[in-house]
Amino acid sequence: MVRVAFPFFLKEALSVLLGLILLFSIEWKLTLAMIVGSTLMFVGPRLLQGRAEAANVQYKEAQERFTNTIDEMVKGHKTIKSLHLQARFQELARKQVQELFSFGLKLQLTSSMMERLPLISLLILNGIMIGFGGYLIFHDMMTIGDFMAFFTLFLSVGQSGSNLAYIIPNLIDSNTSFRRIQEILDQQPNVPEAPHPFELPSSLSSIRMDDVTFGYNEGSEQLRDVSLHIAAGSYVAFIGPSGSGKSTALQLLSRFYDPKHGSVSINDYDIRNLSEASLRSQSTLVTQDTFLFNTTIRDNLLLDSGASEAEMIDAAKQANIHDVIASWPDGYDTQVHHEGGSLSGGERQRLSIARALLRKPNLLLLDEVTSALDPATESDINQLIVRLKSEKTIVSVTHRLSSVMNADCIHVFQDGRVVDSGTHRELLHKNNLYRSLWDKQFGFNLSEDGLYATVDMDRLAKLPFFEGIAPLLLKNIAMLFTTETCKEGENIVSEGDEGNKFYIIVRGKFEIIKRMPDGEDRRVAVLQDGDHFGEIALLHNVPRNATVRAMGPSVLLSVRQEAFHRLMIEHPQIRQSLEQILQKRIG
Repeated sequence: MVRVAFPFFLKEALSVLLGLILLFSIEWKLTLAMIVGSTLMFVGPRLLQGRAEAANVQYKEAQERFTNTIDEMVKGHKTIKSLHLQARFQELARKQVQELFSFGLKLQLTSSMMERLPLISLLILNGIMIGFGGYLIFHDMMTIGDFMAFFTLFLSVGQSGSNLAYIIPNLIDSNTSFRRIQEILDQQPNVPEAPHPFELPSSLSSIRMDDVTFGYNEGSEQLRDVSLHIAAGSYVAFIGPSGSGKSTALQLLSRFYDPKHGSVSINDYDIRNLSEASLRSQSTLVTQDTFLFNTTIRDNLLLDSGASEAEMIDAAKQANIHDVIASWPDGYDTQVHHEGGSLSGGERQRLSIARALLRKPNLLLLDEVTSALDPATESDINQLIVRLKSEKTIVSVTHRLSSVMNADCIHVFQDGRVVDSGTHRELLHKNNLYRSLWDKQFGFNLSEDGLYATVDMDRLAKLPFFEGIAPLLLKNIAMLFTTETCKEGENIVSEGDEGNKFYIIVRGKFEIIKRMPDGEDRRVAVLQDGDHFGEIALLHNVPRNATVRAMGPSVLLSVRQEAFHRLMIEHPQIRQSLEQILQKRIG
């Protein structure tokens, strides 16, 4: 738009300027009258400019909302289908199309008025020029020949002036777009760089968090007075229940946020005083939400690392993804589409690990990096982490304790605080929270491909409604369970559906979602490895009171009410325990 409008604007402006000079040379009085009258061509557009800008902003905002909705529908079509939300999104898109049409019509009407008013003004000015010219001729102040020359030139100048007024709506449109872009460019970062930052030395000696308090929003605190020390070259893990603050602590270590109180330091430098470039060059964060660029696998791995082809292949082998890439027809030149949507979660995760290794960071930050991997690949990645700890400082956040058994130090988070620290063996003996998390996750057997699982009798005995059950009976109960797998976004149970299964989570994370009185869906809890739900379904076919949705690839064990019914008849104590649990929940 600017490329076309600006040369056009320049040409018409020069035409008006040169035309005015010639008109003054023919008859200055008539030219002055024309200039005064020509202001009519710009009065209308000027009066409508504010309305046109407002209409343009409304239209672009409606266009943005509609584009975002379509983008969501395309990227999340599997989730939308699995949740049976097609009608909801269809209605949303319909309303936004109506809104887009309404604002577009308003913008078009305003723009049309701005384009037509100069032409109407020019016609009025033509009449004024003819009348005033006739007056000058009648009083012998101007010859007919001069007037004809003047009027011919006047028509040309008038047309150029009208064209200038015509492109005003386009200039307003461009100005609105540039202003919206400038607003984005002018946004200040959440973590501004210090005026005179220090460069982080190439070798790390220690990392510290001292009395750190942080909240994403005013009035909330995800971390409270957290203090911890990480020695260079060590392998450290942050563990804790969902929402305990462990991932938030990792975000602060990578300086995506700054603490409200306290400090985070590397080599005794407060990271707020370090240059972002030096910090990013020596640290790399790998998250569970892997983002891949719409380019080749090779480009996604190399980026600006400066690594060689051999180093790239070696990193891919370490991340256990080379053989997969080599099996594709185009190998490392395979094109990635839809931000990696054509790849599995495990493939994307392993690519992100390989990409991080190619950066050769001194500090490697890992946030649930094995959450989407099958057991065999997870074991390979865990062994890789142990090997790397002699070369790098590694901080890993995970909810799966079996992944951090070899960590040099484990920090246990609870309610935004570090409640204990130690090795796996030490924490098993001295920390009840860590012990309970371990007991909850321990006792499951999963095949290497992650498609078949079983549960031990000892693990079943830890469930409150199976306490005191004889080992032989527990063995029979364990044999009733069947393995179920699910993908990210898939609903295991839906609120309002009839319940007839009991579930134990072997691997994975699930969000519990309830429909609020206002019609909005709200997450009320998160379940993960070792948690269970749906035990009431073993007693009654009652409607589910919440939706349970997978947050990633997951494996569960389930047992149907029909299969369990005979055992409850033979062993009424199981029914009694379940009924007591039901009464507590109702109470």
